[in-house]
Amino acid sequence: MKLYRNAIILIIILALLFGVYLFVANTKNKDSSQDSRNFEKIIDLDTMEMEEITVENEGEILIFVKKDKEWELKYPEGVRYDSSKLNSVAINFSSVFVEKVIEENASNLAQYGLDKPVVVSSKMKDGTVETLEIGSLTPTGGAYYVKKKDSNKVYTTDTYTIKKVIVKRNDIRDRALFTVESGDITKISMERQGSTVFRAERPGEESNWTLTSPIEGNADITALAPMLEAITNSTVSEYVEENPQDMDKYGLSKPSYVLEFETSEGKTRLLMGQESKENSEIYVMQEGGNEVCTISLDPFTFLDKPLKEIVEVFAFITNIWDVDKIVVEMDGYTANCELQTDPDKDTDNDKFFLNGKDASMKDENSRQPFRAYYQSLIGVTLSELEPDANPSGEAEITFTYYRKVEPNVMKVEFIPKDDHYYYVKRNGKYSGILVEKRKFDEPEGVRESYRKLMEAINKK
Repeated sequence: MKLYRNAIILIIILALLFGVYLFVANTKNKDSSQDSRNFEKIIDLDTMEMEEITVENEGEILIFVKKDKEWELKYPEGVRYDSSKLNSVAINFSSVFVEKVIEENASNLAQYGLDKPVVVSSKMKDGTVETLEIGSLTPTGGAYYVKKKDSNKVYTTDTYTIKKVIVKRNDIRDRALFTVESGDITKISMERQGSTVFRAERPGEESNWTLTSPIEGNADITALAPMLEAITNSTVSEYVEENPQDMDKYGLSKPSYVLEFETSEGKTRLLMGQESKENSEIYVMQEGGNEVCTISLDPFTFLDKPLKEIVEVFAFITNIWDVDKIVVEMDGYTANCELQTDPDKDTDNDKFFLNGKDASMKDENSRQPFRAYYQSLIGVTLSELEPDANPSGEAEITFTYYRKVEPNVMKVEFIPKDDHYYYVKRNGKYSGILVEKRKFDEPEGVRESYRKLMEAINKK
């Protein structure tokens, strides 16, 4: 009896499993049938055979042509465009899928926005033309109404494809504000509220950046780098207006800031007007240009900073390979430093001497105390600006560099202003900068580096 009951249960289970199988198989067949309908295409083109695309959208006309497998903008002319966006239009237009057939022969196209459609067409190599007319979004916003030219059969298709296709001029434009690399820039300056904050230049590729106004001196590239990056990496957030009649509403008739830079191609001035605190953007326009756009303010953190925070200016900086000798006079001692650097710049072959004693040794960390001392000498930077001062009196500290390049001799004098600052003179000419006296007492400063160097020499 027990065996009979178990057999009945097993039969019931098998029947249930078979029923489930039939249900799943039937459902799968229905899904496959539905999928085959979803893969029907309204437009089905070979991208290799496409040679021209036209987009007519709200009065704007764009024409792309293929040249050597790359899409180029034929019309309008003079627009700096992103070629990848043209390519995206071609790829997406080549395959437009049916989502649903709405009406086989629509008599009222206006209800679908197809009375005034966006028209996209592609001319093929064989001379045929495929044209798609695109209407409005469906009430739910999940699809677009579309139809082919010379047909009133209305379909819906996905929004992703259509949004990639119905581009306007601003959609295909290159968003890079400038097409320059930081290494291309040889001069840079900034104006704030009509007054020049600074000017700097780099005469050659191997040259250092120097400040030319309001003071003269060596500038640190790491301090200038954020400005160069802001210029080269800025992108347009929004193209606002062409040929603006009212510059005041953008704050561009009297710009808040002007950034000017120069390359071998010429000079560019970027006018920066009214800020939008809400989205951290600012209206800009190139001087001589005809278009207002907005860019993000995020990279331009330096705009309102004082000069000493924008450009780090050294009392005097020079490459160690260019120096034969340095004479340091301070604290009652004179340090005659002789540098015999390797012509091939092999640092292991460099020789240094201090007052005739070998100073080429390394410490327990394989660092050379002389190089640390040299870095402290050239690393003295400005603390304040006072370009109109007329310093007098004797120098308390003097660094004299004897160099292989012009100027062959550079005498840097630190003349006391008060208990806190030194005026800096270079070869007898006031530099316009002040250096804090406490800079010489910093942990890696001149006094501490000299003490460690003397310790190393005496130990040896």
